Amino acid sequence: MNKIDELFLSSLKDAFKSVINSSNSHSVEEIRSLSSKKIQEAFSKTKYEIHGSENLPSKGNLIFIYNHLNNHPLYSVAENFQITLDSHFISSMVIDRYYNNPGIRVSRLSLPNEKFHKNYYDKLDYIRVYAKNFIPKNITDTQVKSINKKFYEKASKYLKKGNCLVLSPEGASYSTEESPGVFKKGLFKLLSKLSIPTIVVPIVTLNFDKLASKSIFKCEIKKPMKYKSNLSNSDIEIESSKLNKKYKSWVNKMKLYDHDFSFEIKNLLSKVEENKKMEAPIIFYGSSTIRLWKSLNEDFKDVDVINLGFGGAYIDSLSKNFNLLINFLNPKAIVIYLGGNDLNLSLSPEEVIFKIKKFVEKINEKYPNTNIGYITIKPSVERKNKLSDIKKINKGVKLIANDFPNLVYIDVYNKLLDKGKVTSKFLLQDGLHLNKEGYKVLTRAVKEKIKM
Repeated sequence: MNKIDELFLSSLKDAFKSVINSSNSHSVEEIRSLSSKKIQEAFSKTKYEIHGSENLPSKGNLIFIYNHLNNHPLYSVAENFQITLDSHFISSMVIDRYYNNPGIRVSRLSLPNEKFHKNYYDKLDYIRVYAKNFIPKNITDTQVKSINKKFYEKASKYLKKGNCLVLSPEGASYSTEESPGVFKKGLFKLLSKLSIPTIVVPIVTLNFDKLASKSIFKCEIKKPMKYKSNLSNSDIEIESSKLNKKYKSWVNKMKLYDHDFSFEIKNLLSKVEENKKMEAPIIFYGSSTIRLWKSLNEDFKDVDVINLGFGGAYIDSLSKNFNLLINFLNPKAIVIYLGGNDLNLSLSPEEVIFKIKKFVEKINEKYPNTNIGYITIKPSVERKNKLSDIKKINKGVKLIANDFPNLVYIDVYNKLLDKGKVTSKFLLQDGLHLNKEGYKVLTRAVKEKIKM
């Protein structure tokens, strides 16, 4: 067994035992929290990516849905029992991290011979339903319907108490290649019965059926959806089918992203082609902080600007696609934001600084008379444990500026602190990406340093 898989499995077993062996004196909330922390420890042993966290709502009654994937057979924590990786990941790595509560999951009822499955989910006390292919022989259809009917009451009760709900509309799991399966109507039946406004947050999952040593576990949070209450039967049918089709498109697109940024680069190339004759534009290039700068044109309305950011990009990704995308005759300035994502690759600050220097050299070689604006890596709640590394990188790039007369150091790190502290004041719900106030600070900082 590969070392990574060995460590991951060991951590999963530890998470399982922490729940099974938890004291009866512990509340259900305490056990769920303990489980979540253990699962976070387990995934820290693997490679994973969370995309689209900027789409997380800051408040509301939230139902998180996902395409449910199989587990790899290797990851059995007790006899044939497996902790479902995708649902645990969403609950622990997304919901608990961003809302300080792992939420309530919907899981299937156990078969009579599934001792560990029953003990585990009894401890967590989630909403239980009968699932296709997991119904005991002595249970009638009437009994199944009666039990599953209670799902709507329980779900409504938990949502009213402010808990996030986590469920898969499929009611079964699939491989990444086969995903998603056909959506059942349970989600929309639930929405039709709720008396409170509810937001559905779709999450696309990938590779949770693979070995950790041979893949990267991935999820992408899509834009939240609101549906009207009191949906008719025909509405339920239509909406369920529409959402199913969307998921198929999302999963297929994510499979493309799984290998490289080709899909996003293709879209950016059309933008380059449209604007390649533009005289002396200011080009903004980098990762998601640039990509999500939706107000960029409005913020710099007196000059021509082009946004060529793509989310999740590392320095190497940006460098690889530089000549392809930054293909203009005479750019007035190239403003870059990069380096933050590279900290997720376990690179040292010195290695990140070296990569940034090489990237600046690349720009300088192609455009020796063009100003290069380097925006410092911002402080964020999400990367609070990496602030020391971020400061080192920013300081290192400031020193590099001495070697490049046309490199302009744009310090936003200190400007995005609140009374000297890292807070969520300038950040979205995910504690990572900038909100409108954050982009106002960024705009002022760029205008102070770059001649318009």
